Amino acid sequence: MTRIAAESAHFTMVNIFHTTPEHQQRLFDVMSKGADVMGRHQGCVSVDMHLSFDGTKLISITEWERKEDFEDMRARSDLQQYFKEVSGIITGVDPTPCRVAYSNDVTYSHD
Repeated sequence: MTRIAAESAHFTMVNIFHTTPEHQQRLFDVMSKGADVMGRHQGCVSVDMHLSFDGTKLISITEWERKEDFEDMRARSDLQQYFKEVSGIITGVDPTPCRVAYSNDVTYSHD
């Protein structure tokens, strides 16, 4: 998983996409392709996705150097079809712009 450092002061977007268990994999497949494009956009630091075990959510965490970089990516004409496709798969989304306040990158030993 990507290490998001609290001291970086990056703009972080956490989205919880709601879906149904039968559509979670399709949502992941579509969003993975979009993440490949987003990841190459200027200012993108990281893109991470998490799938809920019950199949009803995909949590996306993207980190950006600046909020403006995120907004520029959202306005890209070549991504509008991607956003539309995602909208057709999800039942709702909870977008949360935020900043990282704490991060602990712990490595555990399994002796």
